[in-house]
Amino acid sequence: MRKTFLILFSLATVLSAQMPNQMPKADFSHDPKIAFQNAILAKVNGSTISMMDVKKKMDLLFHQNYSHLADSNQARFQFYQASWRHVLMELIDNELMLADSAEKEIKLTDGEVREEMEERFGPNVMKTLDKIGLTYEETWKMVRSELLVRRMSWWFIQSKAIQSVTPQDIRQAYRFYLKENPAYQQWTYRVISIRADQPEEALAEEIFRFLNQTGQSPELLGEKLKTFEKESISIQLSPEYDAADKDLSEAHRTALATLAPGSYSEPSFQMSRIDRKAVYRIFYLVRKEDHPAPSFETIAQKLQNELTQKAMIQESQTYLEKLRKHYGFDTAHIKQSVPDDLNPFSLE
Repeated sequence: MRKTFLILFSLATVLSAQMPNQMPKADFSHDPKIAFQNAILAKVNGSTISMMDVKKKMDLLFHQNYSHLADSNQARFQFYQASWRHVLMELIDNELMLADSAEKEIKLTDGEVREEMEERFGPNVMKTLDKIGLTYEETWKMVRSELLVRRMSWWFIQSKAIQSVTPQDIRQAYRFYLKENPAYQQWTYRVISIRADQPEEALAEEIFRFLNQTGQSPELLGEKLKTFEKESISIQLSPEYDAADKDLSEAHRTALATLAPGSYSEPSFQMSRIDRKAVYRIFYLVRKEDHPAPSFETIAQKLQNELTQKAMIQESQTYLEKLRKHYGFDTAHIKQSVPDDLNPFSLE
């Protein structure tokens, strides 16, 4: 995925939270107007980037992603507020890459730019641009710059990232995946607890034989189980538990391990630490579901994509740091021209 697409995705994520689908549909005639403070925000290799440049870029992005909200100044204002810093940093990085493309004499034909313009704005380019509020010349320049940046990004970021991910890396990622996501079983079961003042092993065995002989689930035997109760003996049926291997206690795992669905375990004895009563537990397995780990073939492409994305981030950082150093651009200066409390857009 191209760097520009990653930025657009992050902006769309922010805006989706701020601009829900149930935006006002009709009359935008009373929408307040958007005002902004124009100023020089950055200088990159002799080129200046102003707030007007940022706004024009955002107008293009807004048209491409939120054209259905074109008549809403409220929606456009929210878009500006959420995205202008991201777009500014993108323009700075783009200028560095454009300077590098000029040094490397990367060529781009007018036909390629024209084709991209028609693809974005349709056959009637001038009419669409007039509606957006951009001239043909400035849009041509922006689109040409984007295409050059896209080409530089492919050669010096994406292709390097793709080549850096080896089959051995994918295999290793699969081993890590299995370690974090091992195969497991899901157990659904109930527990019959027989509580007595004194150990009642013979009674517990009798109840176990009765349950096995009936072959029915315990909830269907409620009244019959009650017949085994005495003054000092109570029988309780638990709700239905549902747990994976890792969530089972050792005692429950041991009791369930050898059971088939629809069968009962032999009684297990434990002395209650709360009231010192004898407790016998009989487990009933409702069902058991196996969840095998996915095969390497089924997730290899997903793992490769994830590794490539990580490599692209690293390659992008490396490439841009190299360009900043080469062209003498210090990102720390941005803090001076673009302080954290700067709010260039407002509604009037």
